Amino acid sequence: MTDTKQDLPPEANGNEKWHDTTHAVWMRSSLSKPDFEAVVEVAEFDDGFRAVRDGKSPEKGILFFTPAEWEAFVLGARDGEFDIPEEYLSEEEAAIQRGEGEVEAAWVPSPLNSPEALAEWERRQQAGA
Repeated sequence: MTDTKQDLPPEANGNEKWHDTTHAVWMRSSLSKPDFEAVVEVAEFDDGFRAVRDGKSPEKGILFFTPAEWEAFVLGARDGEFDIPEEYLSEEEAAIQRGEGEVEAAWVPSPLNSPEALAEWERRQQAGA
């Protein structure tokens, strides 16, 4: 994060959660498909904050989460708190939501990542290997 207020874009002023996402490494689920209405992408920062955006329409904005907020969200998601009613899902989507089938989800880099972000992702992959 930048400490100098004049360097920040207008949406960052007064927003203690805001982080510069210029070269953030955005990840999306391998289950995301181009024909989905929205594609959720997540970026993680060194201080544990997370950013979330729609990978199909990133210009719509970014939500920022503190580490505690992110943990609460993940726990709620695991408990089904945010499940979509099945009548709004395709059979495939409903089966995935129920945890059925042999579908394994993984985090993959967003195709919208900057070259710098992709280089950072590759560096992280090598460091973790």
